[in-house]
Amino acid sequence: MWTRLTPIAVLAMLALGPAAAQMAPPANDSGLRAQRQPYDIHSFGAFRMLILQGDFTPKVKLKEAMANHPTTGMGAVADARGEITIYDGKLIVSYGKEAPPHPAAETEPAALLATATAKAWQTITVDHDVAPDDIDGFLSQMAGAHGLNAEGPFPFQIRGTLASYAMHVNAAPTNGPHGMGQPIAVTRESKGDAIAGMVAGIYVSRDLIGIVTHGGTRTHSHWLAPDFSATAHLDRWGLKAGAALMLPKP
Repeated sequence: MWTRLTPIAVLAMLALGPAAAQMAPPANDSGLRAQRQPYDIHSFGAFRMLILQGDFTPKVKLKEAMANHPTTGMGAVADARGEITIYDGKLIVSYGKEAPPHPAAETEPAALLATATAKAWQTITVDHDVAPDDIDGFLSQMAGAHGLNAEGPFPFQIRGTLASYAMHVNAAPTNGPHGMGQPIAVTRESKGDAIAGMVAGIYVSRDLIGIVTHGGTRTHSHWLAPDFSATAHLDRWGLKAGAALMLPKP
């Protein structure tokens, strides 16, 4: 499924928005970057620092983050070595380089991590295919139609089949220049027309763009294999009709 290791560049469509720049904390702030209610949304580190400075330094130990019992989360392992996903409270870590041994997942430090907690879910059956360019709008519309603030932030989970997807797992730092248009990390990439599995994600309010998400998108989403054996950061993805979308109960 996975292709060769390759540097992943920041596309023009992922340019940092003004809201992210206005909210951006100091570059040397390695602690909690944002906290939002409801859903106890926490963010450690900031996407903008990965993009602009290649900052994959540790921000939080996963054991510490999991002690708050988040139901949903996604992030990157320190030193650009892998991807982190939390789905229904289960922690999964995948690495770009498969050579063992890898430490226990909870002992790993995260360079970036966003978590959220939903006390209960409502399940909505997706009744039509959703194109990749329409995912953000679809999630916002579904949230507004089911008692949530359509502007976010809110966590979501999905079970079903993704369409027109591209995803990656970090493998190593580039050890090169950083900034807009430069590679963020060396990654192991995969793309295809359809893949089954789950999605863990957070749809953010505008002030969290560039912190929890890439600039230019409202969602930070990770794919998870049906057997929980692997996970990856979703760069682009659509959704097939029949999928189950889970949103917090209001």
